[in-house]
Amino acid sequence: MRDTVGNDRKKKQRAEKSLEPGKEKAKAGGVLQALALTTTIGIELAITVSLGYFGGQYLDQKMATGPWFMLAGVLTGLAVGIVGVYKTLQGFLGE
Repeated sequence: MRDTVGNDRKKKQRAEKSLEPGKEKAKAGGVLQALALTTTIGIELAITVSLGYFGGQYLDQKMATGPWFMLAGVLTGLAVGIVGVYKTLQGFLGE
């Protein structure tokens, strides 16, 4: 009787240990997904605002208009970046 109780405990412990690595992998996957999403959003905003800035600078130099095209370019880049982030989040969240 004593051997079967000891064997049952060992089987339970093995089963619990075999479940633990799966939980760690699920947590690691969630962290990696969050990191990927954060990186995507940051790069997307940085690229769109930078393109707007440099495009505006170029137009300002060609037309000698001061900072107006640069300002418009940055604001346009920000707006495009926000739309891109919205679409990225929709795809990520599955909505």
